[in-house]
Amino acid sequence: MAQPPAALVPRTPSMAPLRAPSMLFTLFGDYAYPSGRDIRLAALVTIGKALGVSEVAVRSAVARLAREGWIAARRTSNRSHYGLSDAGRRLIDEGTQRIYRPWRGAWSGEWCVLNYSIPETRRSERDRIRKQLAWLGFGAMGGGAYVSPRDVSAQAERLLQAHRLHRFARVFRGRLTGPGTDADLASQCWDLRAIARRYEAFVRHYEPIHRRDTRLCRLGSLCDGDAFVTRFALTHDFRRFPFIDPDLPHHVLPRNWAGARARSLFEKHHTLLTTLALRFFERVAGDRG
Repeated sequence: MAQPPAALVPRTPSMAPLRAPSMLFTLFGDYAYPSGRDIRLAALVTIGKALGVSEVAVRSAVARLAREGWIAARRTSNRSHYGLSDAGRRLIDEGTQRIYRPWRGAWSGEWCVLNYSIPETRRSERDRIRKQLAWLGFGAMGGGAYVSPRDVSAQAERLLQAHRLHRFARVFRGRLTGPGTDADLASQCWDLRAIARRYEAFVRHYEPIHRRDTRLCRLGSLCDGDAFVTRFALTHDFRRFPFIDPDLPHHVLPRNWAGARARSLFEKHHTLLTTLALRFFERVAGDRG
């Protein structure tokens, strides 16, 4: 069917407003990087407009991410093209692993434990790594101790080295022998009720959209642009969960864990929209030259 111009695609149905930097990370991670292409600045602006992000915001975010080393520019003739830098690719690879390839195997029963005692004089660095520890799947046990259900010791050591904090920390693996159970430890280190509420909100938001899109696809009346916008919002919202959910083994989670329902919905809806969304992206992103 005929497609509407990119500028006329409805704005994103995401749960929270799209900010230009995070929009660009989603765009590069979910579209440009997997397709092996750089994107013209004009195409970035067009896509941003379709998603409700202004040209000024897009251009400012592109300049910022390039300055911070996450993306790199390439010029051909009078055009600027942007692609991920090595650092950007590493970040996207880590995110892709957490979002699209969750842990499916049996749990060994061992926890990865990080313990640090960082001087007060380096408080700012200590505060800076906490968010990165959460991204790796660590939860705070208290007293400078963090635990993860996965063996992320190598990643934790690299993080400590990068911040020059390795002299103040130790990373090791071990089993909980008590008191309490692994489920008790999980409840102590993560606010599972709050995480479940976030997942339930995601399901409430996207279930009716998924039903609508399923019906439209069956009728052949879902256009590429709408599929792109919805898939973008879906991915953008779901990619927040690895920051708060460490992908805990199922037997330490509450029964009927909302995260399982949210992931199932995400995977089904994402798959439903992929062909149409990629076709829209290829048309807007234009040539590779």
